[in-house]
Amino acid sequence: MNSSPVPSVPRLVDTLRSSPRPALLWYGPGGERVELSGRVLENWAAKTANLWAEELDVVPGDAVTVGAQVHWRTVAAVLGAWLAGAAVRPADPVAGAAAPGDRAVLALAGADGSAPALLTGAPAGTVRVLADPPALSLGLRGGLPAGADVDYCAEIRAHDDVWSPVAKPVDADPALVAADGTAVAHAALLDRAREAAAGREQAWGRAAAVHVPGTAADAEFLLRVLAVLASGRAVLLTDRDTAQPSWQDVLAAERATGF
Repeated sequence: MNSSPVPSVPRLVDTLRSSPRPALLWYGPGGERVELSGRVLENWAAKTANLWAEELDVVPGDAVTVGAQVHWRTVAAVLGAWLAGAAVRPADPVAGAAAPGDRAVLALAGADGSAPALLTGAPAGTVRVLADPPALSLGLRGGLPAGADVDYCAEIRAHDDVWSPVAKPVDADPALVAADGTAVAHAALLDRAREAAAGREQAWGRAAAVHVPGTAADAEFLLRVLAVLASGRAVLLTDRDTAQPSWQDVLAAERATGF
């Protein structure tokens, strides 16, 4: 759908600002449906970039660990980290670990508001950010639990929705680090995303949205999300059982197809 490819993730996010069309659709538990227009997704990414930079002192070249939970907030956190010039390390929220030297680690709270092991076991000096999953959350119920330093939903509201970088990342610096240590540089991020979707965009045809399947928001998953956004379509995410017949009704209602 996009005739002229954008050259970088910051430029891609910038193009979302003027789009009233859906850019991200989330189907969560209990019938939750969240729709973020391009403008709203860009707003979340900018606010998150300002949180990373202003509150957590993230600068280009730093690394942050993000819990690999499939959720729209995870996408906003990752886009914000890339705007801030950081390298993103997706990690399992239960079995994964932040790397020593990582500036910050972010993950979603459990249903009871608790912090996952990814946060509670973070190395000393790593700032631990906990995000409440519900779309309308204004902060963690009951305040910060043990193992968390920053309440994402409470703090994000105070940050500007315009991102004005003081410094830009070096093109060759890592932007995405997979579990096996393989890294993708900032300059290569969108090219790698397009490679992940090679041969698929024609099959997507006139679909308004593309469902990116997966139970973990790992490096490959995030590249696929980028590929869909770069195509001009909305990303459709869910943690529901997509093998159920009702999921086909969702795809039809959203004019969506599978990745």
